[in-house]
Amino acid sequence: MKTVYLVCATGIATSSMIRVKIQDYLESKGIEADCINFRVAELTPERITADVIVATLSIPEEIKAKFKVINGLSLLTGAGEEETLEEIAAALTD
Repeated sequence: MKTVYLVCATGIATSSMIRVKIQDYLESKGIEADCINFRVAELTPERITADVIVATLSIPEEIKAKFKVINGLSLLTGAGEEETLEEIAAALTD
């Protein structure tokens, strides 16, 4: 099973909002994935085991250099949402 980290400032509200959209989309594509909420302060390279990170805020460069990070802001605004969901699914099936 794949793992997706959902990262926002507090690891509660924003990441929970995008979690539903991501899980529903992945299920519709037959992709099994655990979606786990994280605060950006909790995200350290040693701790990451995710296949992809979806973030609604800026992620440190040291993490972006080592892991697949996708900007999830469109999942809140709706603008470009489908493209972001497709990018997440592609990252999990490559």
